[in-house]
Amino acid sequence: MQVNRGLVFWGVGLITAGAVALAIQSDLIAADVARDAWRFWPVVLIVIGLAVIAARTPFALVATLAAGLVAGALVGTLVAGVPEGLKLGCGGEIDDRVTADGTFSGAADVNLDFNCGDLSVEPGDGGAWDVDAGFAEGAEPDISSGGDSLTVRANERDVIGFANARQDWDITLPSDVTLALDVTANAGSSDLALGGMDFSDLSVDMNAGEIDIDLSGASADELSVSANAGSVSIIVDETTAVDGSISVNAGSVDLCVADGTSVEITVNDSNFTFSHNLDDSGLDRTGDTWRTGDGPADVILEIEGNAASFTYNPTGGCS
Repeated sequence: MQVNRGLVFWGVGLITAGAVALAIQSDLIAADVARDAWRFWPVVLIVIGLAVIAARTPFALVATLAAGLVAGALVGTLVAGVPEGLKLGCGGEIDDRVTADGTFSGAADVNLDFNCGDLSVEPGDGGAWDVDAGFAEGAEPDISSGGDSLTVRANERDVIGFANARQDWDITLPSDVTLALDVTANAGSSDLALGGMDFSDLSVDMNAGEIDIDLSGASADELSVSANAGSVSIIVDETTAVDGSISVNAGSVDLCVADGTSVEITVNDSNFTFSHNLDDSGLDRTGDTWRTGDGPADVILEIEGNAASFTYNPTGGCS
């Protein structure tokens, strides 16, 4: 009998990921222990390489099983949201800073392309913006601006997992101006305190890290949050008005909803690798949609995920 080793790898990997995630969430595995295991993430590459080498030997199936177990175990920590504070490839020390400031004359486009380190965004008064960006080893970010635009982009030589090019950005954006904000954050920890701000479009793309998004009192005509290999927490309240989508792969999303907030949450294309607690949330369910009350909702979200979890009002709250 010939065994499809590709299916074996994915099957073992998914089973292991689910078992590890469940063990962490049940406190059978301490989060600190799981987080420390990420120091050995190159072992995944080694084991997969050995599986490739052993492909035409009697040890092929054993090597494939080992690769699935190791890869699945690390993915399981991501599904459980363990990598809090995890900084993949963010070496070096902040040894220099660059600053810039300006004022928008009206509605503006803001693009933040961040790699490696800590990103903080908060609202300010009027139409003024301010950038204070620390960086390591000469990896100075590029800053360009105009009367209706601002772009802050990490140096192109930053390579996740290899470069010692840590960044530390503190960015203030005006709360009195409607913004189209596009944030890409890779391998780092991001804190987007966007309470009270107004967005025509808010797009957040996070890869390998963690991100906290506070939308208390904020409005967004179009919201898009995409997360791969990491954790996302989102806070909304009764004065939030957003309509959009959340997509997560190999990670977790926590949504904290204040009392009195009207919400409508639809789960798209749910599969056995995606879990949620909406059936236990106290929301009313119709088909694949959970909501509060019968009137129009102020927070409307469509959610989909693979090897991921979504938690509504998690115990202990959001970050």
